[in-house]
Amino acid sequence: IVDESTDISTHKALILYIKYRPKISSDHKTVFAGILKLSGCTSSFIFEAIYEFYIKNNINMHNMVVFTSDGASVMLGENNGVAVLLRNRSPHLSQQHCVAHKEDLGIDDAWKKVPIMHDIETLLKTVFTMFSRSTVKKASFEELASVTECDVLAFRPLNEVRWLSRHFAVRAFIRNYDLLIEYCTEEVEKCNDPICKYCLKLLKDPKYRLSLMVLNDVLEELSSLCKIFQRSLLTIMDAMQFAKARINKIENQYLGEIVHWNNDIKNLISS
Repeated sequence: IVDESTDISTHKALILYIKYRPKISSDHKTVFAGILKLSGCTSSFIFEAIYEFYIKNNINMHNMVVFTSDGASVMLGENNGVAVLLRNRSPHLSQQHCVAHKEDLGIDDAWKKVPIMHDIETLLKTVFTMFSRSTVKKASFEELASVTECDVLAFRPLNEVRWLSRHFAVRAFIRNYDLLIEYCTEEVEKCNDPICKYCLKLLKDPKYRLSLMVLNDVLEELSSLCKIFQRSLLTIMDAMQFAKARINKIENQYLGEIVHWNNDIKNLISS
């Protein structure tokens, strides 16, 4: 299991994990193998680094049965990817796009296909930036939370492709929703703050609140699946079964003839 990285001095490196089954056990183990220095980022340089690691540690290349990485062409390219070069040494080798990484890319692609998600993404990023870049606004928001005795969560960044980050960002936003409306209302009345005015317009629109609550519900299922995908003892067959179960649950809840809203969403719709 490999992934490229760069240290603070911009030197390229390859992070290497190995998943194996000891001869005396039926359970698989995942161990951190090391960080390999790379002379370059082409498939041939990455292959040489892996090959030298196996030789140095006296591991038979033919024992490698699955190569897992992100979906970059340098790794899984059909003609000259690292997987192809490794298969020249181990003809039986299978290649696999990391399931946790692939799930997050899937969420990212699906997110872009729903028009309202663009507005929601802008709103989430705007609110996070507003409080992360101004200690005054952050302190004012926390003071309001203290006065109203509200239980709030720190706003989280919405990273483009980061495991679980979307759920963390949406969950915190939902938790702070009512307090955020109150804060933005005060700021608009006090100094006609244009950013708060923009946020307030969307926050008071029921369709955005409903969309965020549904989104939070779905992302909770997907984030729990992502955590399962990162289990050290997970097999390919297990991953497939867990994914199917989550897909069936989401389809049955939201994509059937009848939508089964959770209680919070039912209360919002009825109000």
